[in-house]
Amino acid sequence: MVVKVNKKKLEERREDALKVVQIFTGGPRVKVKNADWDFLVYELRKLKVSPGEAYKIITQKLDKQTNIRFEWKMLRFTMFVWERVKEDKNLFLKPKIDSVREVVSSRRYKDFFRGYFPGIEFDHEKEVKLLNKLIHEKPQKHYFEEGYYFYEGTKRVIPQGHLDKLIWGLPPTNPTR
Repeated sequence: MVVKVNKKKLEERREDALKVVQIFTGGPRVKVKNADWDFLVYELRKLKVSPGEAYKIITQKLDKQTNIRFEWKMLRFTMFVWERVKEDKNLFLKPKIDSVREVVSSRRYKDFFRGYFPGIEFDHEKEVKLLNKLIHEKPQKHYFEEGYYFYEGTKRVIPQGHLDKLIWGLPPTNPTR
């Protein structure tokens, strides 16, 4: 069964995947507590940011197209897919729950968790349960399609056949991939 994806959808997925890669390279967000105007001006001067540049950055940040929940979900899915790719390279796919535990135990996951949710204490078992449930929810299935994920450290899109093998345990649909 060969599924054709229109080019516009594929390009949108590629853009989402590029955003996730950009977040990974930039690192987790860090929130400052008890900041006032003097502190903000001091920090902006220290970073050599002009008032115009600061305004531009703030307006881009406050743009409602940035969805933190979506970013966090895609970061977790990406880390899970990358873990499955590593396991596939070793020629043995562990049960998905073990892969989820490995992802949640990673330092990268914890750093991003603290960046997105600085006021919440990290609970390993709760995060394992939430990620595992999220991966297996039917409404999330369309996020495991070609175009959403790159191989780690590259700009090569993970083909649908490989994703099907990694996520659902299906044999590759196209043997040339």
